Amino acid sequence: MPGYFIRQLSCHNSVMGTGFRLTGVILWGLLGLGCLFGSVAPAGAAPPAGKLLVAATIVPLGDFCQQIGRDLVQVQVLIPPGASPHLFEPAPSVMARASQARVFVYVGAGLEPWAARLLRSRGSKNLVVVEAAQGMPLLGLNQQDHHHEAAGAQGHTGKQAEQAGAHATHLAGNPHIWLDPVIAQEIADKIARALIQADPDHRAQYEANLKDFQAKLAALDQEIKQHAQTWRLRDYVSFHPSFAYFARRYNLHEVGTIEAAPGREPTPRHLKNLVAAIRRYGIKVVFAEPQLNPRVAEVIAQEAGVKVLRLDPMGGAPPYGSDYVQLMRANLAALDEALR
Repeated sequence: MPGYFIRQLSCHNSVMGTGFRLTGVILWGLLGLGCLFGSVAPAGAAPPAGKLLVAATIVPLGDFCQQIGRDLVQVQVLIPPGASPHLFEPAPSVMARASQARVFVYVGAGLEPWAARLLRSRGSKNLVVVEAAQGMPLLGLNQQDHHHEAAGAQGHTGKQAEQAGAHATHLAGNPHIWLDPVIAQEIADKIARALIQADPDHRAQYEANLKDFQAKLAALDQEIKQHAQTWRLRDYVSFHPSFAYFARRYNLHEVGTIEAAPGREPTPRHLKNLVAAIRRYGIKVVFAEPQLNPRVAEVIAQEAGVKVLRLDPMGGAPPYGSDYVQLMRANLAALDEALR
């Protein structure tokens, strides 16, 4: 298991007027949360001899890189577990570490607006870049194959969306493609091709590892389909539109979201519409996310007489750690409880 370098977090989350800012250095040793990711090397340390240095923006992409690269790579995850990628602003130390990578993997579609700055400063020399969302048809933020029933006054379009700013909307569309295990197989293929381009001498190993990992993802897809057949309910309310691709894949209906886009506080009218939709559709659970303040979800759940469960789009926390398949199984267990 390679070291995952996670040093500095600077994020801001505002929910119903309550904000917080956490800025500082997070050092993970072998006895702390860093055990989830293996040993942590000192800042600025070079990768072990012979290993390909890979930087990935989020934990799931880091796991994809690890599953395909295995002992041939050293993976650095740039956005710490517990931080929302929508609100993360990298410190200079994060940018410096990423600039040392030979392969850089990010989602794109507006999820990491700072990635463009990094790529400009790094330049293209000796760097292979994977933008996971490139070439993929993206859902809009307020849709799966249809509109949200409880969208209320949350939507912005055209010029309004541009004025809302990077923290309020993803102008390119919904970026949460990695939460669909079938799309995840396509992302894994892109990563494998990038690793082969950067390290062609180990093509056979990367291709064999890719085949194994895609088999795991295909098995995960079948496992979710089997569970989905037992779900009596198909409607759900989430904190923000993280699981729209998952919902489209497994025939769920996202009735509405608490935040239509990160950092955009819900209006009283929107919250009233959500409570009414929860009652109308017989929804039993409101989903919160560990990267965002759950207080509004708890207020809505109390008003509607339902409970709050957690769906995690990012991973990095116990008990699943950096393991994408285990993360999705934990989310599956929450969906079983909410929808059966």
